[in-house]
Amino acid sequence: MHPGNILVRVTQRKSSRKSKPHIIFFDVGMTAELSKNDQINLLGFFKAIALRDGRTAAECTLKLSKKQNCPKPEAFIQEVKESFDFWGTPEGDLIHPAECMQQLLEMVRRHKVNIDGNVCTVMVTVLVLEGWQRKLDPDYDMMHTLQTLLLRADWAKSLSYTIEGLMAP
Repeated sequence: MHPGNILVRVTQRKSSRKSKPHIIFFDVGMTAELSKNDQINLLGFFKAIALRDGRTAAECTLKLSKKQNCPKPEAFIQEVKESFDFWGTPEGDLIHPAECMQQLLEMVRRHKVNIDGNVCTVMVTVLVLEGWQRKLDPDYDMMHTLQTLLLRADWAKSLSYTIEGLMAP
């Protein structure tokens, strides 16, 4: 995805109610199909991020490939845990969630953690969308939304259902 493939349309309302923008995606030729196991692991990964649980985020990351070649998984888990512990401090809280995600992906590269291509496509797409969200509304708190969607049981179940419905047969 790139800026030319995303359109934000705001319809003008005659009433005093605030208009809701609609995001329209063009040419979404690159698609990914996630297995049920990938969906569960990815959902666990995002929940761990919302909870700022580095150990679980790292463990979920290690499960994002059917064939894992990370030579020292415990070292990877420890480094991710320490990073999450810092991100939960007042100084670390100043780091934008997208920057945290980029740092996490750098740890993935450094520790030679495998992530299957379909899962990687989803993660990169989330980063692209988050970047656009930040440009459209810099004051929007993505972490709050993530926590609301993933930590409330009814939202998590609904999100899981939605993800299943979006997957190609």
